[in-house]
Amino acid sequence: MKPDLLKLLDTTPNLHVIVIGEAMLDGYLEGFSDRLCPEAPVPVVTVKNRVYVPGGAANTAVNITSFGGQVTFLSVIGDDSEGLQLKRSLLEQGVSTTDLIVHPGRQTLAKQRAIAASQILLRIDTGTTNAIDGDTEQALIAKLQLVFPQCHAVIISDYGYGILTAKVIDAIAQLQQQHPRILVVDSKNLTVYRHLKVTAVKPNYEQTTQLLKIPPYIPIQNQEISRAEQITPYGEKLLDITGAKIVAVTLDTEGAIVFQGDSPPHRTYTQPTNQSRTAGAGDTYISALTLALASGAATPLAADFAASAAAIVVRKEGTTTCSIEELRLFLSSSSPTPPHSPSPALPLSSSPTLQKNITDTNQLITVIADYRKAGYKIVFTNGCFDILHAGHVSYLNRAKALGDILIIGVNSDNSIRRIKGETRPINSLEDRIQVLGGLACVDYLIAFNEDTPINLIRLVQPDIYVKGGDYTIETLPEAPVIQQFGGVVKLLPFLENRSTTEIIKKIIQNH
Repeated sequence: MKPDLLKLLDTTPNLHVIVIGEAMLDGYLEGFSDRLCPEAPVPVVTVKNRVYVPGGAANTAVNITSFGGQVTFLSVIGDDSEGLQLKRSLLEQGVSTTDLIVHPGRQTLAKQRAIAASQILLRIDTGTTNAIDGDTEQALIAKLQLVFPQCHAVIISDYGYGILTAKVIDAIAQLQQQHPRILVVDSKNLTVYRHLKVTAVKPNYEQTTQLLKIPPYIPIQNQEISRAEQITPYGEKLLDITGAKIVAVTLDTEGAIVFQGDSPPHRTYTQPTNQSRTAGAGDTYISALTLALASGAATPLAADFAASAAAIVVRKEGTTTCSIEELRLFLSSSSPTPPHSPSPALPLSSSPTLQKNITDTNQLITVIADYRKAGYKIVFTNGCFDILHAGHVSYLNRAKALGDILIIGVNSDNSIRRIKGETRPINSLEDRIQVLGGLACVDYLIAFNEDTPINLIRLVQPDIYVKGGDYTIETLPEAPVIQQFGGVVKLLPFLENRSTTEIIKKIIQNH
């Protein structure tokens, strides 16, 4: 259980969020295919079921309602059957359609998917994608001006299909100047919102590389680095380009990396899922992030909250949402860091009481065997972690990003005394493990009493062994053992001017 995340759930029903953007109708034509079309070499799908749900910005609005928030949804749809179906679907999900503008000259945006044997065979997109006309623009702005002062937060869900015109964006800028609110933007063109005093933006990896004008996946030493590693150095630049206080870059199976001012990047994690028909996870993420920020949560906690909600949605099919009941159950029953808990397919997930701290080496062997069987990459590191500081957090986040599961070997109190002297450790093993366990990047912790973790390494046989400081592979005693099992040694230097020794010196000098 993570109490701080659970407390956030109690704040969402009191929050009013405006969602403005392109409303879409997502359709799923489900059936089977047992023959090819005689006119062309394509499958014939016999439709047995039709499902219609709100999509695009409409799905974001539904997510706000699912979390218990109050939503005002502003958009423009056509006077057509798709528009009627969309309004019906929104009302079924508890979202008012009062503020939807129906324009007889526009066609409602719709995406229909033909599915057979759980495989999407075709998607058909229809609807008007050019900019709304002047009268509609003014009507939309008038509605926005009426509700803006009453809300706690605003989400702009811009798909580039004509709703967020320059005049609408300028109107939001003026309202934000007069009535500052939590303002979160999800757009393919984030630079046009730079002057809005945006609270947060949520680009995905592809959008991020386009913003930075860098190629994806830079090869290093015949290997591709992770997307998180590639993006991490650009945090300050992304904040400058977007003008936002927070930039949350979503990275699919790698989770997300969140930048804010001078703070170290915050990582959240997820695990791969076999579900390939999930749509709208980004809508869930941005909805949860907005509600958490509007409740006053610190950015790392808000990011963990959003990651938890998204972790639920990616295990579902189609365009879907995360309910407040699902999230409460998830946070109550999972390990302290739900964003990167094992997926339901893993044997370990059946044990919700599983703790991060492992005291039995037999349990450690079992845990690792289960993850290996599921195809997960194991990362191992070790250290004293006596007084946890920003250098440690940055180092452990980077270590986690190299694989799927991060296991830390923690020096016992006696081990530290032998290495660093009788005045250390400052914090006991129990306290150090409890603090480390509070980090989202840490999956498991195990203490060792020897001077080196070589015995643990032989048990873990990690895919990647990470070490910090001024080591080289030649001077690292653990390196030959790692290489013996086919593992890779990765050296990650600590942040400059951050060390436990320096902190202790400063304390002594000041007192």
